[in-house]
This record gives sequence, structure tokens and C-alpha cells, in this order.
Amino acid sequence: MRPLLILSASLLAFGCKPAPQVARYEVKSEAAPAAQAPAPAVPASVGVAPAPAPMVAPASMKAEAASFDAPKWAKLPTGWSVGPENAMRKATWIVAGPNGSKAEIAVTVFPGSVGGLTANVNRWRGQLGLPPAGADEIAASAKTGKVGGIDSQRFVMTSADGKKTLDAFMTPKDGATWFFKMSGESAAVEANAAAFAAFLAESKLP
Repeated sequence: MRPLLILSASLLAFGCKPAPQVARYEVKSEAAPAAQAPAPAVPASVGVAPAPAPMVAPASMKAEAASFDAPKWAKLPTGWSVGPENAMRKATWIVAGPNGSKAEIAVTVFPGSVGGLTANVNRWRGQLGLPPAGADEIAASAKTGKVGGIDSQRFVMTSADGKKTLDAFMTPKDGATWFFKMSGESAAVEANAAAFAAFLAESKLP
């Protein structure tokens, strides 16, 4: 009997060993993916301003925008040249600045307010990599200006690294909104700021 008892005890001892080994193996295999799971949820560009949403105008708005006549422009300032044609624009100019810097002026017009003041200014901020601003902050940042004798709002903003600047006038007229946007290298935009304002003031909207 004693040998049988010893043999039984030995078999029981060997039979119990795999269980803890399997348990230890399963715990490790479950722990590995758990540690990796949060990684995909972390954005790759934390702290980076979201890309600006492109302005998408419906066909009806494009057709109505195309129906507007072009303004009667004042004499182009020195250093400005006519840019490439664009079906959505009433005019495009390339602006030269110091040290070979350049900027572009784009003129567009759309019926209505095209989303309103806050949406339009935040679209411009997004183009410079700036975060969206609240309605109160945007209203407070507006400067006054004239386009063809019409009261307008002017917004000047610069990217966080100081390399890019945008100077834009927004002018309501006859149920539509005109946009005059000069954007590009900061040196060119800043050097042409006064000429830009004077040119718009002397031009005439249709």
C-alpha cells in the first residue's frame, strides 16, 4: 500500500504543475495587448491646429457669384502684377515685397454671408495654422476700413512662427459679401498693407 500511496502522490504532484504554468502564460499574453491598446487612440498631432475645412460652394452659389460684375479697380500699386485667372475669383494679383518675398491677393464675392463672420475668420485662421477663436474675440479684433466708400471689416493675423500673414477685408453690399484677401510671406504682406487699403478704398464695387 505504501508504494501505491507514494506513486499516487507523485502523480498528483506532477498533474498539478501545468495549471499554474498555463495560468502564468495566459496572464502574460493578455497583458501585452492591453498595454498597447491605448496607443492608437492617442492623436499623432496633439497640439497642432486642425487643417482648415475647405470652402465648398454649391453650384447655385457659384453661378450667382459668377453673375456679379467685376469692380472698377484703381491703378495697381508698384510691385503688383496680375495673377493667373481663377473662375471663382474676380481678380488675382501677385504682390512683391522686400528680399524677394511674395504674397497673393484674391478677390471673391458670394451671395449672403457665406457662413457668417466667425466662420469666415476662423477659416482664415486655420489657413495659418491658428486655432479657432470665439465670436467675441473675433469681433474685438476687427479693424475698420473702406472698400469703394463702403464700410468694411479688416482682419490681420500672423502664423505662430511669424512667417505667414493674412490681411483681409470683408465688405457687405446688396445682399452679398465681398472678400479681399492678401496672404503670403509676412514681409510682403506687411510692406503692402497701406497700399492694399488705399487701393481698395479707391476702387468701386459694381
